[in-house]
Amino acid sequence: MEATKLRFGLRSGLRFTRTSPSLHLLMLIVIFGAALVGYAAVLWSGEIRGYAPSKIVAARDLALLVPVLAAFFWLTRRQRYRGEMIVLTAAIFLFAVGQLMQFRLFSDPEYGARGGARAKAREAKAQTVRLLNVETGYDDEKKTFMFGSSTGVPKTQGIEKPPVYEYTLKDILTSVNTYIPIAGLFMMGICFWLFKSDKTLLWFQKHAMILGLATLIPFAIIVLISREGKFLGQTTPWEGVKILFLLSFAGMLADTYRHLRRTRWGLPPARYFFPFVVIAAMPVLPFFELSDFGQMLVFFGVYVMLYVVAVRRKAQLVYAVALVALLFGVFFGASQVTTGFGVPGRVYFRFYQWVHTWEAPPPDTWWWKRDLERYLQVKKLTLDPNNPQEARQRNNEAWADKVLQESQGLFGINAGGTIGRGLGLGFPETVPISDSDFIYAALAEETGLAGSLAILIALCALVFAGTTISIAATDMFTKLLAAGLTAFTGFQAIVNMGGVLRVLPMTGITLPFVSHGGWSLITSFAMLGILLAISHRNAAARPVEKKMPQFVPVR
Repeated sequence: MEATKLRFGLRSGLRFTRTSPSLHLLMLIVIFGAALVGYAAVLWSGEIRGYAPSKIVAARDLALLVPVLAAFFWLTRRQRYRGEMIVLTAAIFLFAVGQLMQFRLFSDPEYGARGGARAKAREAKAQTVRLLNVETGYDDEKKTFMFGSSTGVPKTQGIEKPPVYEYTLKDILTSVNTYIPIAGLFMMGICFWLFKSDKTLLWFQKHAMILGLATLIPFAIIVLISREGKFLGQTTPWEGVKILFLLSFAGMLADTYRHLRRTRWGLPPARYFFPFVVIAAMPVLPFFELSDFGQMLVFFGVYVMLYVVAVRRKAQLVYAVALVALLFGVFFGASQVTTGFGVPGRVYFRFYQWVHTWEAPPPDTWWWKRDLERYLQVKKLTLDPNNPQEARQRNNEAWADKVLQESQGLFGINAGGTIGRGLGLGFPETVPISDSDFIYAALAEETGLAGSLAILIALCALVFAGTTISIAATDMFTKLLAAGLTAFTGFQAIVNMGGVLRVLPMTGITLPFVSHGGWSLITSFAMLGILLAISHRNAAARPVEKKMPQFVPVR
Protein backbone atom coordinates (compact mmCIF):
# COMPACT_ATOMS: atom_id res chain seq x y z
CA MET A 1 0.00 0.00 0.00
CA GLU A 2 1.09 3.54 -0.75
CA ALA A 3 0.16 4.51 2.82
CA THR A 4 3.03 2.43 4.23
CA LYS A 5 5.49 4.46 2.16
CA LEU A 6 4.50 7.87 3.48
CA ARG A 7 7.96 8.68 4.72
CA PHE A 8 9.86 7.51 1.69
CA GLY A 9 7.91 8.45 -1.47
CA LEU A 10 8.59 11.05 -4.15
CA ARG A 11 12.02 12.35 -3.21
CA SER A 12 13.15 15.22 -5.41
CA GLY A 13 16.26 17.26 -5.94
CA LEU A 14 14.74 20.49 -4.63
CA ARG A 15 16.56 22.10 -1.70
CA PHE A 16 14.51 23.80 0.96
CA THR A 17 14.92 27.50 1.70
CA ARG A 18 12.85 29.78 3.90
CA THR A 19 12.71 33.41 4.84
CA SER A 20 13.82 34.44 8.29
CA PRO A 21 11.21 34.29 11.10
CA SER A 22 12.54 37.66 12.26
CA LEU A 23 11.50 39.17 8.94
CA HIS A 24 7.98 37.80 9.36
CA LEU A 25 7.82 39.08 12.94
CA LEU A 26 8.70 42.52 11.60
CA MET A 27 6.00 42.16 8.93
CA LEU A 28 3.43 41.22 11.59
CA ILE A 29 4.38 44.30 13.62
CA VAL A 30 3.94 46.44 10.49
CA ILE A 31 0.51 44.85 9.92
CA PHE A 32 -0.50 45.62 13.51
CA GLY A 33 0.69 49.22 13.15
CA ALA A 34 -1.25 49.66 9.90
CA ALA A 35 -4.34 48.19 11.57
CA LEU A 36 -4.00 50.68 14.43
CA VAL A 37 -3.90 53.55 11.92
CA GLY A 38 -6.92 52.08 10.13
CA TYR A 39 -9.02 51.88 13.29
CA ALA A 40 -8.06 55.46 14.17
CA ALA A 41 -9.17 56.53 10.69
CA VAL A 42 -12.56 54.81 11.09
CA LEU A 43 -13.09 56.47 14.49
CA TRP A 44 -12.16 59.87 13.07
CA SER A 45 -14.34 59.52 9.96
CA GLY A 46 -17.26 58.43 12.14
CA GLU A 47 -17.04 61.63 14.13
CA ILE A 48 -16.99 63.59 10.86
CA ARG A 49 -20.23 61.92 9.75
CA GLY A 50 -22.00 62.40 13.05
CA TYR A 51 -21.73 59.05 14.82
CA ALA A 52 -19.26 57.59 17.28
CA PRO A 53 -17.89 54.11 16.51
CA SER A 54 -17.38 52.05 19.64
CA LYS A 55 -13.86 52.47 20.99
CA ILE A 56 -14.20 49.37 23.13
CA VAL A 57 -14.99 47.26 20.04
CA ALA A 58 -11.96 48.75 18.27
CA ALA A 59 -9.82 47.90 21.30
CA ARG A 60 -11.22 44.35 21.26
CA ASP A 61 -10.34 43.90 17.59
CA LEU A 62 -6.81 45.19 18.13
CA ALA A 63 -6.44 42.97 21.20
CA LEU A 64 -7.35 39.96 19.04
CA LEU A 65 -4.07 40.50 17.23
CA VAL A 66 -2.20 39.63 20.44
CA PRO A 67 -3.09 35.90 20.18
CA VAL A 68 -1.63 36.05 16.68
CA LEU A 69 1.75 36.97 18.14
CA ALA A 70 1.30 34.24 20.75
CA ALA A 71 0.66 31.71 17.96
CA PHE A 72 3.74 32.97 16.10
CA PHE A 73 6.03 32.51 19.12
CA TRP A 74 4.41 29.14 19.92
CA LEU A 75 5.28 27.94 16.43
CA THR A 76 8.81 29.31 16.29
CA ARG A 77 9.87 28.72 19.92
CA ARG A 78 7.91 25.82 21.37
CA GLN A 79 7.33 23.83 18.17
CA ARG A 80 10.64 24.87 16.56
CA TYR A 81 8.86 25.48 13.27
CA ARG A 82 11.22 25.07 10.30
CA GLY A 83 8.85 25.64 7.41
CA GLU A 84 7.95 28.71 5.37
CA MET A 85 6.13 31.48 7.27
CA ILE A 86 4.75 33.42 4.31
CA VAL A 87 1.47 31.47 4.41
CA LEU A 88 0.92 32.57 8.02
CA THR A 89 1.89 36.20 7.38
CA ALA A 90 -0.35 36.50 4.30
CA ALA A 91 -3.28 34.94 6.15
CA ILE A 92 -2.85 37.29 9.13
CA PHE A 93 -2.77 40.29 6.79
CA LEU A 94 -6.04 39.19 5.21
CA PHE A 95 -7.55 38.54 8.65
CA ALA A 96 -6.53 41.99 9.94
CA VAL A 97 -8.01 43.71 6.88
CA GLY A 98 -11.23 41.76 7.27
CA GLN A 99 -11.57 42.67 10.96
CA LEU A 100 -10.99 46.34 10.14
CA MET A 101 -13.62 46.44 7.39
CA GLN A 102 -16.17 44.62 9.54
CA PHE A 103 -15.62 47.17 12.31
CA ARG A 104 -16.08 50.00 9.83
CA LEU A 105 -19.36 48.53 8.52
CA PHE A 106 -20.99 47.41 11.76
CA SER A 107 -20.12 50.68 13.54
CA ASP A 108 -22.12 52.64 10.93
CA PRO A 109 -25.68 53.17 12.24
CA GLU A 110 -27.07 52.99 8.69
CA TYR A 111 -25.62 49.54 8.02
CA GLY A 112 -27.32 47.83 10.94
CA ALA A 113 -30.63 49.72 10.69
CA ARG A 114 -33.69 48.73 8.69
CA GLY A 115 -36.62 50.59 7.12
CA GLY A 116 -37.33 54.05 8.52
CA ALA A 117 -34.44 53.88 11.01
CA ARG A 118 -32.03 53.38 8.13
CA ALA A 119 -33.41 56.40 6.27
CA LYS A 120 -33.04 58.52 9.44
CA ALA A 121 -29.45 57.37 9.91
CA ARG A 122 -28.59 58.26 6.32
CA GLU A 123 -30.18 61.72 6.57
CA ALA A 124 -28.47 62.40 9.91
CA LYS A 125 -25.06 61.58 8.39
CA ALA A 126 -25.77 63.75 5.33
CA GLN A 127 -26.89 66.70 7.47
CA THR A 128 -23.77 66.43 9.65
CA VAL A 129 -21.55 66.60 6.57
CA ARG A 130 -23.52 69.58 5.23
CA LEU A 131 -23.08 71.57 8.46
CA LEU A 132 -19.39 70.68 8.60
CA ASN A 133 -18.91 71.91 5.03
CA VAL A 134 -20.64 75.16 5.92
CA GLU A 135 -18.53 75.61 9.04
CA THR A 136 -15.23 74.95 7.29
CA GLY A 137 -15.90 76.15 3.73
CA TYR A 138 -18.09 79.26 4.02
CA ASP A 139 -16.79 82.71 4.89
CA ASP A 140 -18.32 84.90 7.59
CA GLU A 141 -20.49 86.80 5.10
CA LYS A 142 -22.18 83.63 3.83
CA LYS A 143 -22.63 82.31 7.37
CA THR A 144 -24.23 85.59 8.44
CA PHE A 145 -26.54 85.54 5.43
CA MET A 146 -27.68 82.00 6.16
CA PHE A 147 -27.83 81.97 9.96
CA GLY A 148 -27.89 85.60 11.07
CA SER A 149 -24.33 85.67 12.39
CA SER A 150 -20.95 84.16 11.61
CA THR A 151 -21.17 82.02 14.76
CA GLY A 152 -24.75 80.91 14.28
CA VAL A 153 -24.05 77.68 12.39
CA PRO A 154 -25.96 74.89 14.22
CA LYS A 155 -23.78 72.39 16.04
CA THR A 156 -26.37 69.60 15.78
CA GLN A 157 -28.18 68.17 12.78
CA GLY A 158 -31.68 69.03 13.97
CA ILE A 159 -32.67 65.49 12.86
CA GLU A 160 -33.62 62.68 15.17
CA LYS A 161 -30.81 60.14 15.25
CA PRO A 162 -31.51 56.42 15.47
CA PRO A 163 -30.56 54.88 18.82
CA VAL A 164 -26.97 53.60 18.95
CA TYR A 165 -26.14 50.61 21.12
CA GLU A 166 -23.39 51.32 23.62
CA TYR A 167 -21.17 48.27 24.06
CA THR A 168 -19.92 47.35 27.52
CA LEU A 169 -17.02 45.21 28.64
CA LYS A 170 -19.50 42.43 29.45
CA ASP A 171 -20.86 42.56 25.89
CA ILE A 172 -17.34 42.20 24.51
CA LEU A 173 -16.44 39.30 26.79
CA THR A 174 -19.63 37.41 25.94
CA SER A 175 -19.70 38.19 22.20
CA VAL A 176 -19.29 35.31 19.78
CA ASN A 177 -17.24 37.64 17.56
CA THR A 178 -14.62 37.71 20.31
CA TYR A 179 -14.26 33.95 20.50
CA ILE A 180 -14.47 32.96 16.83
CA PRO A 181 -11.00 34.34 15.88
CA ILE A 182 -9.52 32.81 19.03
CA ALA A 183 -11.18 29.50 18.17
CA GLY A 184 -9.74 29.78 14.66
CA LEU A 185 -6.20 30.30 15.97
CA PHE A 186 -6.68 27.46 18.45
CA MET A 187 -7.85 25.18 15.63
CA MET A 188 -4.80 26.20 13.60
CA GLY A 189 -2.55 25.09 16.46
CA ILE A 190 -4.43 21.80 16.93
CA CYS A 191 -4.22 20.97 13.21
CA PHE A 192 -0.52 21.82 13.11
CA TRP A 193 0.20 19.61 16.10
CA LEU A 194 -1.82 16.71 14.66
CA PHE A 195 -0.71 16.78 11.04
CA LYS A 196 2.99 17.19 11.63
CA SER A 197 2.88 13.59 12.88
CA ASP A 198 3.37 10.70 10.47
CA LYS A 199 0.99 8.56 12.53
CA THR A 200 -1.89 11.01 11.99
CA LEU A 201 -1.27 11.23 8.26
CA LEU A 202 -0.98 7.47 7.93
CA TRP A 203 -4.23 6.94 9.83
CA PHE A 204 -6.15 9.36 7.61
CA GLN A 205 -4.72 7.83 4.45
CA LYS A 206 -5.47 4.29 5.59
CA HIS A 207 -9.10 5.10 6.49
CA ALA A 208 -9.77 7.48 3.57
CA MET A 209 -12.83 5.70 2.15
CA ILE A 210 -14.42 5.10 5.56
CA LEU A 211 -13.82 8.75 6.46
CA GLY A 212 -15.57 9.96 3.30
CA LEU A 213 -18.62 7.77 3.85
CA ALA A 214 -18.80 8.62 7.56
CA THR A 215 -18.67 12.32 6.71
CA LEU A 216 -21.37 11.97 4.08
CA ILE A 217 -24.00 10.68 6.54
CA PRO A 218 -24.14 13.69 8.92
CA PHE A 219 -23.60 16.00 5.97
CA ALA A 220 -26.69 14.58 4.25
CA ILE A 221 -28.73 15.08 7.44
CA ILE A 222 -27.58 18.70 7.71
CA VAL A 223 -28.43 19.27 4.06
CA LEU A 224 -31.97 18.01 4.63
CA ILE A 225 -32.56 20.30 7.64
CA SER A 226 -30.98 23.34 5.97
CA ARG A 227 -33.09 26.16 4.63
CA GLU A 228 -31.86 28.06 1.59
CA GLY A 229 -28.40 26.59 2.07
CA LYS A 230 -28.07 27.68 5.72
CA PHE A 231 -28.43 26.01 9.11
CA LEU A 232 -27.81 27.22 12.68
CA GLY A 233 -28.23 30.82 11.55
CA GLN A 234 -25.89 31.71 8.69
CA THR A 235 -23.70 28.60 8.78
CA THR A 236 -23.26 26.77 5.47
CA PRO A 237 -23.08 22.94 5.60
CA TRP A 238 -19.99 22.90 3.38
CA GLU A 239 -17.64 24.58 5.85
CA GLY A 240 -17.57 21.75 8.38
CA VAL A 241 -16.81 19.02 5.82
CA LYS A 242 -14.28 20.61 3.46
CA ILE A 243 -11.22 19.20 5.18
CA LEU A 244 -12.76 15.76 5.82
CA PHE A 245 -13.85 15.31 2.20
CA LEU A 246 -10.40 16.47 1.06
CA LEU A 247 -8.64 13.99 3.35
CA SER A 248 -10.83 11.21 1.97
CA PHE A 249 -10.27 12.08 -1.68
CA ALA A 250 -6.51 12.67 -1.28
CA GLY A 251 -6.06 9.43 0.65
CA MET A 252 -7.84 7.32 -1.94
CA LEU A 253 -6.00 9.00 -4.78
CA ALA A 254 -2.61 8.55 -3.09
CA ASP A 255 -3.21 4.81 -2.76
CA THR A 256 -4.25 4.13 -6.35
CA TYR A 257 -2.83 6.92 -8.52
CA ARG A 258 -0.30 4.54 -10.11
CA HIS A 259 -3.14 2.32 -11.33
CA LEU A 260 -5.00 5.34 -12.70
CA ARG A 261 -1.97 6.24 -14.79
CA ARG A 262 -2.33 3.01 -16.78
CA THR A 263 -4.79 4.28 -19.35
CA ARG A 264 -6.25 3.17 -22.65
CA TRP A 265 -7.47 5.91 -24.97
CA GLY A 266 -6.78 8.25 -22.10
CA LEU A 267 -9.22 6.46 -19.78
CA PRO A 268 -8.17 4.68 -16.56
CA PRO A 269 -9.39 1.20 -15.46
CA ALA A 270 -13.02 1.39 -14.31
CA ARG A 271 -12.47 -0.53 -11.05
CA TYR A 272 -10.02 2.13 -9.87
CA PHE A 273 -11.74 5.12 -11.44
CA PHE A 274 -15.29 4.43 -10.20
CA PRO A 275 -14.59 5.22 -6.47
CA PHE A 276 -13.34 8.68 -7.47
CA VAL A 277 -16.48 9.31 -9.46
CA VAL A 278 -18.46 8.52 -6.31
CA ILE A 279 -16.33 10.83 -4.15
CA ALA A 280 -16.41 13.62 -6.74
CA ALA A 281 -20.21 13.33 -6.93
CA MET A 282 -20.57 13.97 -3.19
CA PRO A 283 -20.44 17.80 -3.48
CA VAL A 284 -22.52 17.75 -6.67
CA LEU A 285 -25.62 15.89 -5.50
CA PRO A 286 -26.35 18.06 -2.41
CA PHE A 287 -26.10 21.07 -4.69
CA PHE A 288 -29.60 20.39 -5.99
CA GLU A 289 -30.93 20.52 -2.43
CA LEU A 290 -28.87 23.51 -1.26
CA SER A 291 -28.87 25.39 -4.60
CA ASP A 292 -25.26 26.33 -3.84
CA PHE A 293 -23.58 26.58 -7.24
CA GLY A 294 -20.51 28.37 -5.85
CA GLN A 295 -19.43 25.69 -3.40
CA MET A 296 -20.13 22.97 -5.95
CA LEU A 297 -17.89 24.79 -8.41
CA VAL A 298 -15.11 25.09 -5.81
CA PHE A 299 -15.33 21.45 -4.68
CA PHE A 300 -15.47 20.08 -8.20
CA GLY A 301 -12.58 22.29 -9.33
CA VAL A 302 -10.40 21.13 -6.42
CA TYR A 303 -11.11 17.46 -7.10
CA VAL A 304 -10.37 17.77 -10.80
CA MET A 305 -7.11 19.57 -10.05
CA LEU A 306 -5.98 16.93 -7.53
CA TYR A 307 -6.73 14.14 -10.00
CA VAL A 308 -4.67 15.86 -12.68
CA VAL A 309 -1.78 16.49 -10.23
CA ALA A 310 -1.67 12.83 -9.20
CA VAL A 311 -2.24 11.15 -12.57
CA ARG A 312 -0.40 13.63 -14.83
CA ARG A 313 -1.81 12.39 -18.13
CA LYS A 314 -2.43 14.96 -20.85
CA ALA A 315 -5.42 13.09 -22.25
CA GLN A 316 -7.13 13.03 -18.86
CA LEU A 317 -6.36 16.71 -18.39
CA VAL A 318 -8.14 17.41 -21.67
CA TYR A 319 -11.11 15.31 -20.51
CA ALA A 320 -11.23 17.16 -17.18
CA VAL A 321 -11.16 20.62 -18.76
CA ALA A 322 -13.80 19.54 -21.27
CA LEU A 323 -16.02 18.21 -18.46
CA VAL A 324 -15.77 21.45 -16.46
CA ALA A 325 -16.51 23.50 -19.59
CA LEU A 326 -19.44 21.21 -20.42
CA LEU A 327 -20.99 21.58 -16.96
CA PHE A 328 -20.55 25.35 -17.02
CA GLY A 329 -22.06 25.49 -20.50
CA VAL A 330 -25.02 23.36 -19.44
CA PHE A 331 -25.86 25.65 -16.54
CA PHE A 332 -25.34 28.75 -18.66
CA GLY A 333 -27.55 27.36 -21.41
CA ALA A 334 -30.18 26.36 -18.89
CA SER A 335 -30.43 29.97 -17.74
CA GLN A 336 -31.60 30.95 -21.22
CA VAL A 337 -34.60 28.58 -21.37
CA THR A 338 -38.01 28.88 -19.78
CA THR A 339 -38.27 25.53 -17.98
CA GLY A 340 -36.39 24.20 -14.99
CA PHE A 341 -35.18 20.71 -16.00
CA GLY A 342 -34.66 20.02 -12.27
CA VAL A 343 -32.02 22.77 -11.88
CA PRO A 344 -32.69 25.05 -8.86
CA GLY A 345 -34.17 28.44 -9.68
CA ARG A 346 -31.39 30.21 -7.81
CA VAL A 347 -28.90 28.97 -10.42
CA TYR A 348 -31.03 30.37 -13.23
CA PHE A 349 -31.15 33.68 -11.38
CA ARG A 350 -27.37 33.77 -10.86
CA PHE A 351 -26.58 33.19 -14.53
CA TYR A 352 -29.27 35.58 -15.77
CA GLN A 353 -28.05 38.25 -13.34
CA TRP A 354 -24.50 37.76 -14.60
CA VAL A 355 -25.44 38.35 -18.24
CA HIS A 356 -28.41 40.73 -17.81
CA THR A 357 -27.60 42.71 -14.65
CA TRP A 358 -29.45 45.80 -15.88
CA GLU A 359 -32.30 44.06 -17.71
CA ALA A 360 -35.27 42.56 -15.83
CA PRO A 361 -36.64 39.17 -16.96
CA PRO A 362 -40.27 38.93 -18.13
CA PRO A 363 -42.73 38.85 -15.20
CA ASP A 364 -43.95 35.34 -16.09
CA THR A 365 -40.46 33.76 -16.03
CA TRP A 366 -40.80 30.65 -13.84
CA TRP A 367 -37.78 31.29 -11.57
CA TRP A 368 -38.51 35.03 -11.25
CA LYS A 369 -42.27 34.95 -10.72
CA ARG A 370 -42.14 33.99 -7.04
CA ASP A 371 -39.63 36.73 -6.16
CA LEU A 372 -41.69 39.28 -8.06
CA GLU A 373 -44.85 38.31 -6.19
CA ARG A 374 -43.00 38.51 -2.88
CA TYR A 375 -41.75 42.03 -3.71
CA LEU A 376 -45.22 43.21 -4.68
CA GLN A 377 -46.68 41.76 -1.50
CA VAL A 378 -44.13 43.55 0.69
CA LYS A 379 -44.71 46.84 -1.15
CA LYS A 380 -48.49 46.24 -1.18
CA LEU A 381 -48.63 46.60 -4.96
CA THR A 382 -50.29 44.70 -7.79
CA LEU A 383 -49.65 44.26 -11.51
CA ASP A 384 -52.46 45.64 -13.62
CA PRO A 385 -52.64 43.66 -16.90
CA ASN A 386 -54.56 46.56 -18.45
CA ASN A 387 -51.66 48.93 -17.84
CA PRO A 388 -48.58 47.28 -19.39
CA GLN A 389 -46.36 50.35 -18.89
CA GLU A 390 -47.00 50.41 -15.13
CA ALA A 391 -46.54 46.63 -14.93
CA ARG A 392 -43.22 46.92 -16.74
CA GLN A 393 -42.11 49.69 -14.38
CA ARG A 394 -42.92 47.67 -11.28
CA ASN A 395 -41.18 44.62 -12.72
CA ASN A 396 -38.06 46.74 -13.32
CA GLU A 397 -38.24 48.11 -9.77
CA ALA A 398 -38.50 44.59 -8.35
CA TRP A 399 -35.50 43.47 -10.41
CA ALA A 400 -33.48 46.53 -9.35
CA ASP A 401 -34.21 45.62 -5.74
CA LYS A 402 -33.20 42.00 -6.34
CA VAL A 403 -29.82 42.88 -7.93
CA LEU A 404 -29.16 45.80 -5.57
CA GLN A 405 -26.17 44.04 -4.00
CA GLU A 406 -24.46 43.45 -7.34
CA SER A 407 -25.20 46.87 -8.83
CA GLN A 408 -24.29 48.89 -5.71
CA GLY A 409 -21.08 46.89 -5.37
CA LEU A 410 -20.07 47.74 -8.93
CA PHE A 411 -20.90 51.42 -8.41
CA GLY A 412 -18.80 51.44 -5.22
CA ILE A 413 -15.81 49.83 -6.91
CA ASN A 414 -15.97 52.40 -9.70
CA ALA A 415 -16.21 55.24 -7.16
CA GLY A 416 -13.13 53.97 -5.31
CA GLY A 417 -10.75 54.91 -8.09
CA THR A 418 -7.03 54.49 -7.48
CA ILE A 419 -6.65 55.23 -3.76
CA GLY A 420 -10.27 55.05 -2.61
CA ARG A 421 -12.54 57.43 -0.74
CA GLY A 422 -10.84 56.73 2.58
CA LEU A 423 -11.76 54.43 5.45
CA GLY A 424 -15.19 55.41 6.74
CA LEU A 425 -15.75 58.01 4.02
CA GLY A 426 -17.32 55.84 1.32
CA PHE A 427 -20.80 54.34 1.15
CA PRO A 428 -20.32 50.54 1.32
CA GLU A 429 -23.10 50.48 3.92
CA THR A 430 -25.57 50.80 1.02
CA VAL A 431 -24.54 47.33 -0.22
CA PRO A 432 -26.61 44.61 1.50
CA ILE A 433 -24.47 42.13 3.48
CA SER A 434 -21.27 43.76 2.29
CA ASP A 435 -19.43 42.39 5.35
CA SER A 436 -19.66 38.87 3.90
CA ASP A 437 -20.08 38.17 0.18
CA PHE A 438 -19.27 41.71 -0.98
CA ILE A 439 -16.52 42.74 1.43
CA TYR A 440 -14.15 43.00 -1.55
CA ALA A 441 -16.42 45.70 -3.00
CA ALA A 442 -16.36 47.57 0.33
CA LEU A 443 -12.56 47.39 0.38
CA ALA A 444 -12.29 48.56 -3.24
CA GLU A 445 -14.55 51.56 -2.58
CA GLU A 446 -12.72 52.84 0.49
CA THR A 447 -9.13 51.80 -0.30
CA GLY A 448 -9.31 51.91 -4.11
CA LEU A 449 -7.19 49.97 -6.54
CA ALA A 450 -4.26 50.10 -4.10
CA GLY A 451 -6.14 48.24 -1.37
CA SER A 452 -7.68 45.79 -3.84
CA LEU A 453 -4.25 44.91 -5.22
CA ALA A 454 -2.90 44.47 -1.69
CA ILE A 455 -5.59 41.86 -1.01
CA LEU A 456 -4.91 40.18 -4.35
CA ILE A 457 -1.14 40.13 -3.73
CA ALA A 458 -1.62 38.58 -0.28
CA LEU A 459 -3.88 35.89 -1.73
CA CYS A 460 -1.40 35.21 -4.53
CA ALA A 461 1.45 34.94 -1.99
CA LEU A 462 -0.58 32.45 0.04
CA VAL A 463 -1.45 30.37 -3.03
CA PHE A 464 2.11 30.49 -4.38
CA ALA A 465 3.54 29.44 -1.01
CA GLY A 466 0.97 26.64 -0.72
CA THR A 467 1.89 25.43 -4.21
CA THR A 468 5.56 25.43 -3.25
CA ILE A 469 4.75 23.40 -0.14
CA SER A 470 2.87 20.89 -2.28
CA ILE A 471 5.73 20.56 -4.78
CA ALA A 472 8.25 20.05 -1.97
CA ALA A 473 6.20 17.34 -0.24
CA THR A 474 8.01 14.01 0.10
CA ASP A 475 4.99 11.73 -0.48
CA MET A 476 1.89 11.77 -2.65
CA PHE A 477 -0.64 12.05 0.18
CA THR A 478 0.80 15.24 1.71
CA LYS A 479 1.46 16.58 -1.80
CA LEU A 480 -2.23 16.20 -2.68
CA LEU A 481 -3.35 17.46 0.71
CA ALA A 482 -1.28 20.66 0.43
CA ALA A 483 -2.43 21.17 -3.16
CA GLY A 484 -6.07 20.70 -2.18
CA LEU A 485 -5.92 23.08 0.78
CA THR A 486 -4.26 25.70 -1.41
CA ALA A 487 -6.78 25.15 -4.18
CA PHE A 488 -9.71 25.57 -1.81
CA THR A 489 -8.39 28.98 -0.76
CA GLY A 490 -7.48 30.05 -4.29
CA PHE A 491 -10.66 28.86 -6.03
CA GLN A 492 -12.88 30.32 -3.32
CA ALA A 493 -11.14 33.70 -3.65
CA ILE A 494 -11.44 33.59 -7.46
CA VAL A 495 -15.14 32.74 -7.34
CA ASN A 496 -15.85 35.43 -4.73
CA MET A 497 -13.91 38.26 -6.38
CA GLY A 498 -15.00 37.18 -9.85
CA GLY A 499 -18.63 37.40 -8.78
CA VAL A 500 -18.16 40.83 -7.19
CA LEU A 501 -16.41 42.15 -10.31
CA ARG A 502 -19.00 40.46 -12.58
CA VAL A 503 -16.32 38.36 -14.26
CA LEU A 504 -18.13 35.24 -13.03
CA PRO A 505 -21.70 34.62 -11.86
CA MET A 506 -22.25 35.75 -8.27
CA THR A 507 -22.35 32.67 -6.05
CA GLY A 508 -22.56 34.02 -2.50
CA ILE A 509 -19.44 32.42 -1.00
CA THR A 510 -17.04 34.19 1.33
CA LEU A 511 -13.57 35.62 0.76
CA PRO A 512 -11.12 33.48 2.81
CA PHE A 513 -9.88 35.10 6.06
CA VAL A 514 -11.54 38.42 5.12
CA SER A 515 -15.32 37.96 5.09
CA HIS A 516 -17.38 37.98 8.26
CA GLY A 517 -18.29 34.43 9.21
CA GLY A 518 -17.89 31.88 11.97
CA TRP A 519 -17.24 28.44 10.51
CA SER A 520 -15.69 29.94 7.40
CA LEU A 521 -12.95 31.66 9.42
CA ILE A 522 -12.38 28.64 11.68
CA THR A 523 -12.12 26.33 8.67
CA SER A 524 -9.68 28.68 6.94
CA PHE A 525 -7.40 28.75 9.99
CA ALA A 526 -7.63 24.95 10.30
CA MET A 527 -6.51 24.56 6.68
CA LEU A 528 -3.70 27.03 7.38
CA GLY A 529 -2.52 24.89 10.31
CA ILE A 530 -2.37 21.77 8.10
CA LEU A 531 -0.39 23.66 5.45
CA LEU A 532 2.08 24.84 8.11
CA ALA A 533 2.43 21.26 9.37
CA ILE A 534 3.20 19.94 5.89
CA SER A 535 5.72 22.73 5.32
CA HIS A 536 7.37 21.85 8.65
CA ARG A 537 7.58 18.18 7.61
CA ASN A 538 9.08 19.15 4.27
CA ALA A 539 11.80 21.17 5.99
CA ALA A 540 12.57 18.33 8.41
CA ALA A 541 12.98 15.93 5.47
CA ARG A 542 15.32 18.13 3.44
CA PRO A 543 18.61 19.85 4.19
CA VAL A 544 18.43 23.61 4.62
CA GLU A 545 20.33 25.49 1.96
CA LYS A 546 23.27 27.45 3.37
CA LYS A 547 25.46 30.05 1.75
CA MET A 548 28.94 28.81 0.81
CA PRO A 549 31.73 30.60 2.67
CA GLN A 550 33.81 33.03 0.65
CA PHE A 551 37.52 32.13 0.78
CA VAL A 552 40.17 34.77 0.28
CA PRO A 553 43.03 33.41 -1.78
CA VAL A 554 46.42 33.32 -0.06
CA ARG A 555 49.08 35.43 -1.74
